[in-house]
Amino acid sequence: MLTEIYPSLFLLREESPGAPSQFVYLLRYGTGVALFGTKADLSAHFAELSALGRITHVLLGDRHHVTEHTALLAKHFDVPISASEIEASALRGITVGAIVPFRRTQIMPGLEAIPTPGHTRGALSFLWTRKGRRFLFVGDTIVPIDGEWHYWVSKANRAIMRESMRQLATLDADVILSNSFAATPKAWVEVSPLARAQLFAGLDRRLAP
Repeated sequence: MLTEIYPSLFLLREESPGAPSQFVYLLRYGTGVALFGTKADLSAHFAELSALGRITHVLLGDRHHVTEHTALLAKHFDVPISASEIEASALRGITVGAIVPFRRTQIMPGLEAIPTPGHTRGALSFLWTRKGRRFLFVGDTIVPIDGEWHYWVSKANRAIMRESMRQLATLDADVILSNSFAATPKAWVEVSPLARAQLFAGLDRRLAP
């Protein structure tokens, strides 16, 4: 079901009994639509997605957000998959047609890609600013589960993950959105400045050597 959860920001999620479902986000700007990459099969929703506007971006946070279903979606809408070069190199059988520089980069007006390595070496988060509100899409770098934020990172990557959390803490996000199927009861959380500071301070402590 496609739902507008904030103005111009849509969630597509199928509730299938016994089967976890990824949270798929789309944001609409003018006549275009940016879709945050998902490994879900969205073919049953192609007409519904077309009604939103022209899909111009399929943005991968990391290598875990893509399957042959993602490639089919990109081919159907004639739009390249976007990812960092590190993540693109890690994929097999999937063509990444638009390499995102691994530095803070404006993807389109109001939307920035921000390197946040840790969960994977080439992971990106995305910061969207609309009418003064800031929406931070973190993929599955951090995931809200029953009121607590979780992460999955190898021992070798803990130090760079900690630096990524410190960078995210500076972005003044008003809403943090994960797309992990493990998120519950929902995958996005509105945060006050105090709650945001406490969240990232807590993650920093947990990631300390």
